[in-house]
Amino acid sequence: MGNNHPLYIWQDVTQTFLQASQELKLGELLHDDVFRLFEAMSAIEIMDPKMDSGINTNMTPLTFDTAAKCGHLPLADITPEQFIGIMDESLTALVVWLEGHSLVQTVFTNLYTHKPDLIRDEPMQCFTTAYLRIVEVVRKIILEAGVSEEEDHQPTLYGFKMPGNVTYTHTDQNMHKHELSISQKLKSIEESFPENGEHKELNKAVNLRLTFVRYFLNGLLSIDKGEMLEGMRGLGQAKDLIESVIATVNTGVKPEAGKHMLGFDPATNQRLLPPTFPRYTQMKDRAESYQYIKTMITQIMGIADINHVQGFSGALSFYETFSASGPVLLSRSVMHLFYTPLPSSAMFPYSNTAGAGGASNAARKSGNLQDLLQESCREFHLPPAILESTKMSSSATAGNVNIQQVRQCLDMFFFQCCRPFGFLLQSYGHNRARQREKLAAVLEEFFTPQEEADKIDKMLNSLTLHVEGDSGGSEQQQSLYLSSWLIYHVIKIMIKYILSGFELELFAVHEYTYIFFYLHDLLYPWLINCLHRADISRKEIVPKKKEKNKAKLKNAAKNQSKHQQFALEMAVNQAKSMLCGGLLKFMIAAKKEKKIQIPSARFDNEEVRYRHRFDAFSGLFTPPMAPYEHYKEVVNLTEEIAAKDLYLLASKDFSQSRHILESLIQNIDVEPELRQEVADLITLLKTNFVVSSILGKDAGTRAIHFDFALHPHFPLLKLV
Repeated sequence: MGNNHPLYIWQDVTQTFLQASQELKLGELLHDDVFRLFEAMSAIEIMDPKMDSGINTNMTPLTFDTAAKCGHLPLADITPEQFIGIMDESLTALVVWLEGHSLVQTVFTNLYTHKPDLIRDEPMQCFTTAYLRIVEVVRKIILEAGVSEEEDHQPTLYGFKMPGNVTYTHTDQNMHKHELSISQKLKSIEESFPENGEHKELNKAVNLRLTFVRYFLNGLLSIDKGEMLEGMRGLGQAKDLIESVIATVNTGVKPEAGKHMLGFDPATNQRLLPPTFPRYTQMKDRAESYQYIKTMITQIMGIADINHVQGFSGALSFYETFSASGPVLLSRSVMHLFYTPLPSSAMFPYSNTAGAGGASNAARKSGNLQDLLQESCREFHLPPAILESTKMSSSATAGNVNIQQVRQCLDMFFFQCCRPFGFLLQSYGHNRARQREKLAAVLEEFFTPQEEADKIDKMLNSLTLHVEGDSGGSEQQQSLYLSSWLIYHVIKIMIKYILSGFELELFAVHEYTYIFFYLHDLLYPWLINCLHRADISRKEIVPKKKEKNKAKLKNAAKNQSKHQQFALEMAVNQAKSMLCGGLLKFMIAAKKEKKIQIPSARFDNEEVRYRHRFDAFSGLFTPPMAPYEHYKEVVNLTEEIAAKDLYLLASKDFSQSRHILESLIQNIDVEPELRQEVADLITLLKTNFVVSSILGKDAGTRAIHFDFALHPHFPLLKLV
């Protein structure tokens, strides 16, 4: 170095690298002792703004103080155009944060949020305080619900105070006063922008936004306290203003080309980010952000419909439907808080009891999961023991079984069921990709309740025989009341677990064979059998109730309604079972004619793949996991049939399934959502029938395409 020799001699290898990389085929990665898969996946593409966080290191990030000095952050005399632009940009940052980005890359790029107490412009100071309060309440709701994943939400505050110097160390009364003062200030500030004179249009746009923020904040605060009716009212008022707000988004200032938005600096918190390259944050269009908020509010307001559902089964169906609609994180969190199990196994809808500053869970929840599950079992097939045991004295006995002992066993059983069913409800609060792994964990929790149900059913049958006399005969002793109810729910979870793999595109085409086998040969038949046994059980109980009290017409109507519900569910599942049977035959025929690409035997082990796909079912007591040998036996027998005959057999299955669904919607009153699914399935079955019939007559050389655009779980067959 003393001779001024350079420390490093840099050499440009760009062209050499590009020429060498051309020898790599698509999907190939270079491997070396110092460059393995980990290094390849961690490599950063220099000068790519999505990967290279230091691309703008020549620009000095602005702070609150430096931005105020240079005029980028006006602290007083903010014009209406600037106010509108800053409010719109702030709410856009809020939406991007809700989509899973970091607070320091979204909300806190607004420099006003760093020191709101130093803002001299009263409207801007009040808006900033309310804005931070919104962020704080949203963050609290999401964290309390506990249904977010790493990719959903990043709650870290990085040392920022929320909002200003107000913390939860204050008393609940002081916090409530502070919230009221924010709302009152927002309302009074609206009067400082008169909607007449020279700037009446701009002032009107400012007032719209201030009113929207006030309603939005009040709605979220009410929800956080458990005041759902008041919260829905506030959010509804905010929603009504959004279209008017969107119509004026162009009146606010926007960033100039190559410059940052007034009052914002995306790099201001660069040093707070982790050493690894940060997640790339792209701000949304302002109008699109308001539409996002409108959709989110609509979803939250739709949660109130759960008040109209009946019992646990109705709530579970509501959860499934709500989850399938693709709700955003905040609406999923509110849903979970609105009706969800407590650690003490309680279920609630929110009560109207007001809490202050975030009331405890126990204060805002009512109802009991254990009672709801027992009522669900009672409604499923009217178990005589559950119906009659409360009428008998605790000293009565049935054989060697004491009635009090049976009551205790029933209570213990439903208490044990609270944990898996509580986890099931919670799993529906997670995003669709995470739900599948949550369902696998839920299935593991059902082993102990299933084992207990099998033991208690023997006690219940003894009690039933004692209550109804010897006339019940041995037929009653074979009834598995608790087991059937539990198996019914377990199988529905198993079916959902498998079908979600199609939604997430987890299965290769050649795997469809054992997927449809499992649905057709095991799950759907078990589910139909459970429904049939429950229906028969209700029919056996109803006449005896009529003999005791013929005046109970309401019960008769209720039982008839339940019978129609069972008939509807059995018909739909029967149609889906036949659809899966047709697809199974179609897949085997297509494999025989080599129309489906299968892995090379040298690199493949189908048994390992089979066990991997259904490993989540291995810990269940009932139904037992179908062994791979049984699957191979079915496939080998089916393969003995000629391919063209298999296509024709598949077409018959599709045709029979279609006839079941067509007669269903003609003879039974079907809900609109189910009616739409049935209509889609009928269209799918018609097409599949035509395709399989064509291949049954002349297979030719045309390839097969499986299209899931019409239905997320069952493919539409196409010839290409």
